[in-house]
Amino acid sequence: MKKRRPQLLLAAVVFLTSIGLTYNVSASKTDEQISTVNSKIEQTQASVDQAQKTISKLQSQQTKDQAEIHSLSKNINARKSHLAQQARSAQTNDTGSLIAFLTDAKSLSDAIDRVATVATMVNANNQTLSEQKSDKQKVVADKASVDAAAAKEKSLTNSLNQQLADLAVQKVELKVQKSKEDADRKKAEDALAAAKKAAQTVKTTKNQVTAVQAVATASKAAASVTDNNSNKTTVQTAYKTSNSSNDDSSSDNTNTTSSSSVNTSSVVAAAISLTKMNIPYVYGGSSLSGMDCSGLTMYVYSMFGVSLPHNTVAQEGYVNYESVSQAQPGDLLFWGSKGASYHVAIYIGGGQFVHAPTEGKNVKISSISGFPPSFAGRIK
Repeated sequence: MKKRRPQLLLAAVVFLTSIGLTYNVSASKTDEQISTVNSKIEQTQASVDQAQKTISKLQSQQTKDQAEIHSLSKNINARKSHLAQQARSAQTNDTGSLIAFLTDAKSLSDAIDRVATVATMVNANNQTLSEQKSDKQKVVADKASVDAAAAKEKSLTNSLNQQLADLAVQKVELKVQKSKEDADRKKAEDALAAAKKAAQTVKTTKNQVTAVQAVATASKAAASVTDNNSNKTTVQTAYKTSNSSNDDSSSDNTNTTSSSSVNTSSVVAAAISLTKMNIPYVYGGSSLSGMDCSGLTMYVYSMFGVSLPHNTVAQEGYVNYESVSQAQPGDLLFWGSKGASYHVAIYIGGGQFVHAPTEGKNVKISSISGFPPSFAGRIK
């Protein structure tokens, strides 16, 4: 018996040592996995940032095209109105009509000259109208191309954001796993110390009861290490449940009853103050040295403790939708369709808003009549 006791304790020590080494290796692998996930997160975030810059630039072009389309439409309508007025004048044969102009000729030569003049004028008007329509078609086609590119980038951004969310889940799971491994390693180290102490006790004691108790202590230590896999954490399930709940709660912005406590008059004052600083449009910018449309709204509201994302579509998620006619000073104005906006501004009242228009322009005040927004939103 005396020869078997040390052998039993030696076996226990070897067993516990192997467990300790196993957890050290496992923890090392987990650290490597966490490092790999962190690297992927950094790379994906860099791709998201680059996509946001591209989207911002495309949004600037969308704003420029939309403004040009609006201007050309006004010119075309004005030209059509002028031609219609000429036609009505010719039909009624008023004093100032084209027919009166022709019939008042002093001679055949004068009549021919007048006919040539009228023909030249009509051709010029028609040519101008045709050119304006052609210009509008080109701008509309350009905007359609830009819209398609913006939609593609937004789709890419959504995909990258989903990857970031999935990587976040992986990171949390690995952190939980590492935390568990650290605890298990501590148990293994404590068990190893207990086994070594028991082995030393067997070697030095002459009391068989004491030796048996030492073996029992080592056995309990081994059991405490090997039985720790029964409690597994289901972080991903919890994440998916939470994510599903969030999706349900955010599916309809109009159901949200919370509202911002920001002093809107202060927001308006802050926005107007930016128009006096000669701040240039810089896509991707959100500082006094340069900002784009969503960078401006983000900058202003950050002054009052509201953290808006640097993207027009993302900012839609922070508002309760409303019509432009319902907009109040301090509300956000959006251009484009809901969920696919490409420009945003801060309404300051009186049919005016502050925005960062496009490249080559500074932050300024514009009117709704000159550049009509599609819808408005009030910060929740």
